[in-house]
Amino acid sequence: MLYHALLLVSTLTVFFSFFLVYKVTVLEDDISKLRGDISNLKPHSNESTDGMRTGMSRTWERSKQATSLNSQRQTEKDSQTLCSSTASSQTLGSPTASSLRMKQEPAGCSGGTVVVQQSFLQLSANTKKQPFVRGNVTVIPWTVALHQGEAISSTGDRIIIQQEGLFIVFGQVLFQSPGTIMGHIVRSRGTGQRSTELLRCLQEMPQTNCANTCYTGGMVKLEREDELELVIPDRPQAQVSMDADSTFFGIIRLN
Repeated sequence: MLYHALLLVSTLTVFFSFFLVYKVTVLEDDISKLRGDISNLKPHSNESTDGMRTGMSRTWERSKQATSLNSQRQTEKDSQTLCSSTASSQTLGSPTASSLRMKQEPAGCSGGTVVVQQSFLQLSANTKKQPFVRGNVTVIPWTVALHQGEAISSTGDRIIIQQEGLFIVFGQVLFQSPGTIMGHIVRSRGTGQRSTELLRCLQEMPQTNCANTCYTGGMVKLEREDELELVIPDRPQAQVSMDADSTFFGIIRLN
């Protein structure tokens, strides 16, 4: 009996040993498969994370672009409104002065600029009158050829400054006096002040075919109520062409 009991116990022990070995082997296989599944899952997880980050970045960039576009459209709309109100409040001068009547300043309107009015005045010789002598100078009678702006005006044979600033002053006379030196000066006179010579031009005249132009121009600073005139000094018998394209006197305000 004892022998049979020991044999039974030994058999059972061997059987359970093989059973445990089998279970351990199966468990190891399951663990290996699980590790493989985990290792395969990690790259997919990284790709998903990267995809999410890329998607969020694109969404953010699109949001920024949309905000920038809306802001730009609003700025353009405001600029167009400002340009329309500015244009409607301006009055342009003579249409023949199109080459001089505009100057541009940066402001974001059409072409990035705002068109503003620039003051200028040009006088031409009055063909209905003749030069006359006043004291020791010969005075040319003028008529207004071009005029724009409120910074400059004229009265008689003089230009009047209404707003101080920097100006380009110019003048030309076509002399027809033979065999002598001719010329003219541009001078200014302030309120209660003596006249100041601003520009001078001298021209030697030929003995025959006596026609020669004398032109002068320059930039000067002038004050309000200054008066400018172009005169021919010490030549009471000066012969001058009164054609508008030959004898003229003008001024342009720079600022």
